Amino acid sequence: MVAVVVAGVLAATGGTAWAMWRLSGSGTSTTTAASTIDLKIVARPRPDTPLFPGARTDLMVTVENPNPFPVRVTLVHIGTGPITADAAHRDAGCVTTGISPTKGAKGVSWPVGAGSSERFLLRDALQMRDDSDSACQGATFSIPLTASGSSDA
Repeated sequence: MVAVVVAGVLAATGGTAWAMWRLSGSGTSTTTAASTIDLKIVARPRPDTPLFPGARTDLMVTVENPNPFPVRVTLVHIGTGPITADAAHRDAGCVTTGISPTKGAKGVSWPVGAGSSERFLLRDALQMRDDSDSACQGATFSIPLTASGSSDA
């Protein structure tokens, strides 16, 4: 608000009078909200804990955040689709991988800075059942993952 003070001399009375004029205004401003970009998630089993029938393993999960703001991943869902072996092992007969998540969804609290990536350990994430095809030995498996979270700004 802008105030303007005007002083005048009243010749007739010899006194001083003060008047304050109050001014106001209005207008509009515009801004654009940023669009979000999906996170990229890649997971690999720990090299020191390979899978075999009856075994469980941890996953090392890398989360890449291409957004211009930090995010916090709060849920990782493992196995939202079929778990498959690489093409060579599939062709050799690895159809029943026997691999399944130990728990479908895992609550986490992973902070990932703006425009950066971070690695996290997801303990006891996968297991291989005894019904795994023998042709799955040495295979590399594709395991679908999804994650959710929110801005951590």
